[in-house]
Amino acid sequence: MSLRLVRIDDRLIHGQVVAGWLRALGAERIVIVDDASARDEFLREVLTLAAPQGVPVEVAGVADGAARLIALAGTPESVMVLARNPRTVLALRVAGVPIEVVDLGGMGSGPGRRRLHKTISVSPDELRELRELEQLGTRVEIQIVADDRPIPFGSVDPRN
Repeated sequence: MSLRLVRIDDRLIHGQVVAGWLRALGAERIVIVDDASARDEFLREVLTLAAPQGVPVEVAGVADGAARLIALAGTPESVMVLARNPRTVLALRVAGVPIEVVDLGGMGSGPGRRRLHKTISVSPDELRELRELEQLGTRVEIQIVADDRPIPFGSVDPRN
C-alpha cells in the first residue's frame, strides 16, 4: 500500500516530519488533509515550501482529500498523509480511505485536554474519535519520531 504513514500532528509539516519521517519512510509525496489549510492560499503555499525540494505537497479538504487518497492508495507511489486532528482521519476512514494505522504525533495541551503521552494531549471528543477509529479496524499508535518504538493507544487510553 502506498499510504506509508497517516499521522495526526497539529503542526503538520515541521522539522521532525521532514528530517525524520520523510527520510525513514522514503515517502515521495505529502498529502495534507485539513479543511482550514485548504481554504487558506497563503498557508497552502507555506506548507508546500516547507517540504524538501522535489517532494510534492498537496493540501486538500476532507472531501477532496479522501478521493485523492483512495486514488493514491492504489498506486506504487509512497505517500505520507498529515492531518491536524482525529476528526479528519476518522472522516477519511469513514469515506473509504484504507487506513490501517494512524500515528499520533504532536497534539498540544490546553484547557479541557488530557495528557496521554509526552507531547500528546486530547480533548474528550478526540479521545472518542480515536476509539471510533479503532472500532473501525484502524490501529492507533503513538510514535513521536521514526526511531521510537510504536506505543499502542490502548496502553495510554485513560479508560484502560
